[in-house]
Amino acid sequence: MDKHECDCLLEKARQGDSEALAMLCEHFYPQVLKYMYYRVDGVSAEDLTGEVFLRVLGNIGKQKGLFVAWLYRIAANVVTDYSRMGKIRQEGSIDERLTQSVVNGTNPADIVGSQIDIYNAIVKLTTDQREFVTLKFIQGLSNADIAEITGRSEGAIRGLQFRALSALRLILNSQEQVNE
Repeated sequence: MDKHECDCLLEKARQGDSEALAMLCEHFYPQVLKYMYYRVDGVSAEDLTGEVFLRVLGNIGKQKGLFVAWLYRIAANVVTDYSRMGKIRQEGSIDERLTQSVVNGTNPADIVGSQIDIYNAIVKLTTDQREFVTLKFIQGLSNADIAEITGRSEGAIRGLQFRALSALRLILNSQEQVNE
């Protein structure tokens, strides 16, 4: 779906067109689910993705600005609410389906040169760093989009990017040394 088609569907959805809203939700569901997989465990990811779209349904008429930023802000808020209940997982293993989605059918060993579990490296990052890595590299969003989603300046996002990639590099290097 291109930006023009998305904008047209969004305008119709804001005016109460349930079919347009369903098409938007269907299009963005896989992206939000992937985002959730990197923030919480697999079973909860599906439940929380459903919660995101329930909030979208209830608030689409009030939506203003960039839809994708609004959608990910809702997703981030759902994760925050979930983590306040003490249920968010900081570390864990990844199941086979997630491995495939992380690398789009590519063996992680081909990416980093050894048997490193990329997901386990990502979940060792701080919450802010994990959110950045998920939005930037898993979802493919720009720093400007991430700034809008997180309510930070682009300069702050660049700083977060530097810290997140430095931390990820250290984690991957330490995992690589353990595997040798």
